[in-house]
Amino acid sequence: MELVLVVSAVGTATVMYPFLKKYNKTIAIWHVCFRFMEAIIITIGVISVLSLLTLSQHYIAAGASNLASYQVSGILLKAVHDWTFLLGPNFFLGINTMMYSYIFYKSKLVPRFISILGMSGSVLIFLAAVLEMFGVIDQVSAWGGILALPIFANEMILAVWLITRGFNISAMK
Repeated sequence: MELVLVVSAVGTATVMYPFLKKYNKTIAIWHVCFRFMEAIIITIGVISVLSLLTLSQHYIAAGASNLASYQVSGILLKAVHDWTFLLGPNFFLGINTMMYSYIFYKSKLVPRFISILGMSGSVLIFLAAVLEMFGVIDQVSAWGGILALPIFANEMILAVWLITRGFNISAMK
């Protein structure tokens, strides 16, 4: 599922860029850069989980020798995944969504309520990421879910809107 997320992050960045650059080229380029950064970070997390498989195979092949070093390596690989899971889909998602929602708000390419939901959701998911980084809340928790709900709603509403109605033609330059 995380690899699907990587492909969709890269896909949405490249598909949205031609539209966004007409309204603010700087933010559009930054959106692509941060979206690619999100995808790279998530990919690193996937690689760390896959590396756990290799580590466990080597542990079995070695006859379960030197248990402590294998445990430390496993803990480290899991920690890499946990941090990338926090930074990619939360921290960078907040930045990315703010960028395109701001352009959508200024350009009126989509209804204002979608843009406002995106901007408010991006602030909340970014806040959730910061709170999670400092251990105030757990990422997988009721508070994490509540803070992520607006951005989830924005992404679903925006996707359905663009599939069914597309961009506001009268707002296009």
